[in-house]
Amino acid sequence: MTNTDICNMALSYLARTMIKSVEENSEEARQCQMFYETTRKLLLRSYPWGFANRLIRLAPLDRALPGFSFVYKYPSSCLAVRYVYDTAGAGRRIKEKAPFEVMMTEGDVTVIATDVEDAWAEYTADVRDVDSFSPEFSEALAHYLASQMAMPLTGNANVKMTEYQLFQALA
Repeated sequence: MTNTDICNMALSYLARTMIKSVEENSEEARQCQMFYETTRKLLLRSYPWGFANRLIRLAPLDRALPGFSFVYKYPSSCLAVRYVYDTAGAGRRIKEKAPFEVMMTEGDVTVIATDVEDAWAEYTADVRDVDSFSPEFSEALAHYLASQMAMPLTGNANVKMTEYQLFQALA
């Protein structure tokens, strides 16, 4: 499966012509180009999809931020940090969610600030490989993409709403 296949699923839900590539010169391809990446990232950020779940020991930074004991490097390819915890708190991470904040510091460096020493993070990665997507994610992405493209391609608000509801049922 490719991103073009997911776009074609979305286009089929809208009863539109399929495309051979998102690079082709058609209105359908232009709409896919416009919405695919932001919709994929938004959907990944919004829900804890298992295929995109990652665990990493956070790298401490030599920075101080008022109100926090520790500052850590933000993981590369991270779209959303779900939990921050130490080794002893791993089993309680959901019930006893440790407070943390993701923020930008001087020099536009994204960091995780917390009071957790020797921290681990569970996060959602920016998975781009369509073959790694779960079938549920691919289907949800296609319906959400269809809801995003419905007005420009069909002008029908009812189709937009129906596709959004189908997306919600899968997410």
